[in-house]
Amino acid sequence: MAKFQIYTYMFRPVMEKQQEIPFEEFEQIDVQESLDRKQELTGKILDNEERLKFEFNDTEYEHETYISKSGIYMFRIANNGHEPQKREFGFKVITETNHPSSLVIIDNRKDRQVIAVEDKGNKSAFKKKLPLTDIIQATLRKKLQGYRLTLDISPKYHTSSFWQVVDVAMKMKGIEVVEFPFPYPNLPVIPNMAGEYFADVARRTNSEATLKLEGQNKESVRLNKEDLWVLNAVKACAASGRPILIKPKGSAKKEIGVENPVFEEIPNAALTGLDQKDLFDSKFQAIVEFLNKIKLVYE
Repeated sequence: MAKFQIYTYMFRPVMEKQQEIPFEEFEQIDVQESLDRKQELTGKILDNEERLKFEFNDTEYEHETYISKSGIYMFRIANNGHEPQKREFGFKVITETNHPSSLVIIDNRKDRQVIAVEDKGNKSAFKKKLPLTDIIQATLRKKLQGYRLTLDISPKYHTSSFWQVVDVAMKMKGIEVVEFPFPYPNLPVIPNMAGEYFADVARRTNSEATLKLEGQNKESVRLNKEDLWVLNAVKACAASGRPILIKPKGSAKKEIGVENPVFEEIPNAALTGLDQKDLFDSKFQAIVEFLNKIKLVYE
């Protein structure tokens, strides 16, 4: 089985001129129209194979496209930023170039906004110092700036990690502060979880609203697992990849989600022979089935 880490990408409007676009052109871009068409515009970028280049810090990373169909995209991206390596064989020093690669699957179907990145453990082509999602994010941000849009790619995480920290803190001294960061309105279901109030505030004030709960009279914040609003707030953050911050009394702040990412598996057979036309339909269907089992929220 091949293992993939699951991410989501969330769009944000650009309200102030920050790019190298002439001011007159920037002002003429209808940012609300861009937001309404955000996934359509992203699809146009990913569909344009001739102009699509994965770039980060002036380095272009080679890629090969396997799937570009019905809002689903699959690439293999190589880490050609590696320095040549030396090894000795037969008393001779040989210099070798090594460009390891990883598979990336993007689900840009309506109201999905999911990215799956192949994870090979210690053999992963892209390490923590340069996550592959940083390269994808930089590439899409550059292409979207002409529409006055930007985006963030964040890892999904399990809601259970939040309650584990809460349970431990409540057995000790309690909880001093909890902060729920909600993304700018994107997928319709996420504002529904957090409440339309926060989505409306974000739109009105050009912000990403954060709810800060601080214990009154220096007492502990009380979080009930049966409180539907709290449950939905946790789900909204986990679904969008926004880490919840918790400050247990007498301890440092903890960022929920960083150490509990989501992984899904797919049979290795589904990832071979993707460039063979006679096998494409069955392979594509296997990829669709893999994407369809990815959840909005993981408990």
